[in-house]
Amino acid sequence: MSGPSSDPVAALLRPAPGWPEEEHRRLLVRLLRERLDTVPAGPATVAQRQLWFLQQLEPTSAAYHILTVVRMTGELDLPALRGALAAVTDRHDLLRATFAMVDDEVVVRIGPRAPVPVPVVDLGAVDAATREERVREELRRAHDELFDLADGPLLRAVVIRCGADEHLLAVTVHHIVFDGWSRSVFWEHFATAYDALRAGAVPDLDPPASDDDPDDADDLADAEDPDAALAYWRERLAGLPDLDLPGVRDRVPGALASGRRLDVPLDRGVTTALTRLGRSRRATPFMTLLAAYLVLLSARTGSSDVAVLSPTAGRTSEADESRIGYFVNTVVLRGDLAGNPTFAEVVDRVRELTLGAYAHMAVPFERIVDEVRPARVPGRMPFSQFAFSVEGRPAPPPRLAGLGTAWIDVHTGTAKFDVQLDVLTDDSGGLVAAWTWRDELFDPAELAGVAEDFVALLGAVAADPEVTVDALPVRRPAPIRDAPTAKPTPTARTRAGTASGTLVHLGGPTERPPLILPHPVSGTVGAYAELARLLPAHHLVGIESGADATADSVDALAGAYLAQVVARWPAGPYRLFGWSMGGLLAYEMSRRLVRAGHRVDLLVVVDTAPGQARPAAEGTDAGATAARFAADLAASLGRDHPAPTAATLAALPVEEQTMLLRRWLVDAGVTPVALPVREVRRRVETFARHVTAVAGYRPEGAELPLTVVQAAASPRWQPRWERYVGTGTTVHEYEGDHYSLLRRPTVRRIAGWLARALDDR
Repeated sequence: MSGPSSDPVAALLRPAPGWPEEEHRRLLVRLLRERLDTVPAGPATVAQRQLWFLQQLEPTSAAYHILTVVRMTGELDLPALRGALAAVTDRHDLLRATFAMVDDEVVVRIGPRAPVPVPVVDLGAVDAATREERVREELRRAHDELFDLADGPLLRAVVIRCGADEHLLAVTVHHIVFDGWSRSVFWEHFATAYDALRAGAVPDLDPPASDDDPDDADDLADAEDPDAALAYWRERLAGLPDLDLPGVRDRVPGALASGRRLDVPLDRGVTTALTRLGRSRRATPFMTLLAAYLVLLSARTGSSDVAVLSPTAGRTSEADESRIGYFVNTVVLRGDLAGNPTFAEVVDRVRELTLGAYAHMAVPFERIVDEVRPARVPGRMPFSQFAFSVEGRPAPPPRLAGLGTAWIDVHTGTAKFDVQLDVLTDDSGGLVAAWTWRDELFDPAELAGVAEDFVALLGAVAADPEVTVDALPVRRPAPIRDAPTAKPTPTARTRAGTASGTLVHLGGPTERPPLILPHPVSGTVGAYAELARLLPAHHLVGIESGADATADSVDALAGAYLAQVVARWPAGPYRLFGWSMGGLLAYEMSRRLVRAGHRVDLLVVVDTAPGQARPAAEGTDAGATAARFAADLAASLGRDHPAPTAATLAALPVEEQTMLLRRWLVDAGVTPVALPVREVRRRVETFARHVTAVAGYRPEGAELPLTVVQAAASPRWQPRWERYVGTGTTVHEYEGDHYSLLRRPTVRRIAGWLARALDDR
């Protein structure tokens, strides 16, 4: 009589009584992935590293999921389908990859070969009226389920059975290992493997091409000098404005990148005329359509200096052409429409800028960002919020033995850019303008108007290429009257440096006039978070320091911030509230508004010292500055986690100081994920510049309705403010110190009277 096997391996392979076999199999696959040897970790590519950081900043976003759906009609061989997916993942290592941060480096690990789970959702018995909605739900689920970049897998598949001889295969892959070019490689290899397995043969997929092929060597030999390419981009992108379309809503920190799409077929007669125009000026259809898009954006934004981001394949060798991976590189195409040129002249300019960009496109986009250092703001792409591409006819669906196949177009409800225009070619060869936009930023009617303008613009330039851009039928923003200039008047008090800021929506209905809250010395507006939560009925907008800002004077910062505020809300009324350094910025902005003839309804300065240098710091070296930065941030946000001391930091090299601060920011709950090292350094540098700005600021007098909020533990600031605004100040004093004013319970009392003050205006 034999009993249960004592072999532990056999026990592991045998599911426990009542345990579903499929769930047991998935557990075994996971254990194998964790325990078996993997290919040693290597550094991620520049493009993968950028995408990894973007996913960390928006961990609940599915914007970087790529879903492909194939309808299969006929007798499906499900084992062959599963085997084909396994064969493709065996052939392409990156489909078994995972990504993690190790020692400040994003690394990629390749897991062992393993079957690909392919669940089947059977809707064959569902009535036709209900089945369509159920299919949409399953496809949304297939797309939206989040990937774990650290644990994987980064590819998943599901079969939806719609009938005995009709199935849908939905394959979702994370963009970090997959791009548009990869799609055709994937399905070609899938079809080859499926047909072989269905015939009872072993799939014979071509082995990966070697990077040492002679053709690859020739490609490398022809590569441009990297220093020369970077110099080109530095010069080309210097001073590029980051524009928004009129009507864009305030960005909500952490909002998901949900998107909408509008497809507009283009008239064949118009597109044919544009093709002829392009040929006459040695321009491709891409260049001609890009010229029209730049003209549209220029007219809509009111700027003759406008840029778009455009993807390129990024495959620089023959070996790359047969690989699956994330090779895409992004180029910045900056158009110059100054001087009211004709459209034909714009096409000439776009041809030159496109050829120049493509001649230097081997430089990775992230490297250009590091070199040029544009403003970096969560939720915004560097350089431009607009994207553009032109795509030919889609590749035919995979030919599978015994099956009829067709692509199923599924809009995934996501958007990577504020506005993206993809000019697509349909099955008949006609062109379609596919507009995708971030839903939280625009009303559908607004983007429908943009799409209408584009159609009207194309018709006008096709009829007369010599029409000037100012004469084209495009709606333009209303002119702003009596707005302060973007740059402050040069005086002895204005220090050199670049000043820029970012408007951050903190809450409330956007149709109400905003309460503007400039940042304290940290450069961020986290200290106002509790106040914003207590004022849900009021529109609050913070101002954060721009990532490219280098100015160290209140005058320069206030001038730049004010220009943005007036451009967004030219009619006012203006209401400002600032704590600490934010109070100085609020005062200086209000003073300039009044001088320019605008009305300031409310000005509140919270525990702010006017016209007085701060006490000397305990040392001015890097360690002391970093310690002050951490202590100030912890106190302003109410974090109990002890900040690193100046003595601790001073004992470390600068690089290790930064790493310690980086860990502390996460441990203290200041940031949800570890920031890039350069971002930590930027924040400390910003803090140091702002300390200098506070110490050097001397206000000028102005007639302003000033309210002073005072901490009982602080010196009396009211008499000092009355030197500048007279004796008509209102004072509110609360128990506590400088840092406790904007935290519970005191902030509740401040929010109470502030709400009444806003309602009364």
